[in-house]
Amino acid sequence: MHTSAQLHFGNKTGKTLPFLWLQLGGKRNDEFLLTALKASGFKTKYLEQIPDTVDDVVNDVSLLSKEESFYLLESGRLYGLMNRFRICAAIPADTPDLLKKTVESDITTLICINQSSRSIAQHFATAIDYSSYVDPLLQTELIEVLRLNRSSVINEPPFEIVKRNMDPDALMLDHAKASIRLTASECRVLDSILKGKSNRKIAEDDFLSVSTVNNHVSQLTKKINANDRTHAIKRVIQLGWLRSG
Repeated sequence: MHTSAQLHFGNKTGKTLPFLWLQLGGKRNDEFLLTALKASGFKTKYLEQIPDTVDDVVNDVSLLSKEESFYLLESGRLYGLMNRFRICAAIPADTPDLLKKTVESDITTLICINQSSRSIAQHFATAIDYSSYVDPLLQTELIEVLRLNRSSVINEPPFEIVKRNMDPDALMLDHAKASIRLTASECRVLDSILKGKSNRKIAEDDFLSVSTVNNHVSQLTKKINANDRTHAIKRVIQLGWLRSG
């Protein structure tokens, strides 16, 4: 039985895809971490490079070398791997620029590397049950990164999504960016959510059944790791999917 930490974020999720583990800094011996993960019951393998196909992955966790981890993060290739893996990043504390990069890359499992291999494995044992997880050692720093990032994206004071006197239509989806991850129908529904429309109103305007709209909302929130409609708006802002005008 895995030992669980107490703090987590997101909804519980069933086990689906294998994990791709990025080692983003630190002086930790990868062999120690590999041993700790295996001792916690995870079938884990150390890899110098990403496997060519998902069929080559037979492990619960593929632990990548630091060189390959940073290459994937900087090259932007992670988005193309998210249909094959869940991404976990182990990063040092007090590295706000690196943490910001992981947020921008939509990595939703973040574990601090500044602790024992056993503690890291314990956090991971908790993380696998949730759609997103942030190590308590990184939470304060993450909140600050999100606060500053949100402010820069919408050019408003931190934590203020829409000014009260602002037209709701000012929040508009950048379909070109969103379509990388969402279908055309999901993009239209998400754009309507940004405009404050209810599922029933969306159905009426787009000549769809309410159940079809509900299904689109369910699918798109999963794809952007949102808990609900309100959280979906925040995720759009975090992902930089807003356009002006």
